[in-house]
Amino acid sequence: MKSYKELMTEKFSFKGAVKTKMLDKTDKRWVDDLKKKGWEIDDFILSSRGYEITIQHKKGGRAKFVDKTPEKALIQAAKKAV
Repeated sequence: MKSYKELMTEKFSFKGAVKTKMLDKTDKRWVDDLKKKGWEIDDFILSSRGYEITIQHKKGGRAKFVDKTPEKALIQAAKKAV
């Protein structure tokens, strides 16, 4: 069993998101697009406002996107990330 500290420092896993049916295998394209632009997915959670995705650029920038479905939140992040 993982400790609390290990769980809190764990990064986003696309395979885990597909396994929990939060994302579909076809959404891999948007994750790859973000990586190609230099962004990493920091958090991808379900909150009271909807699905929140927080991305972080390798140079230090951060951005947060919220939408009603996980696919739309991911697509919005991939399109608006520069």
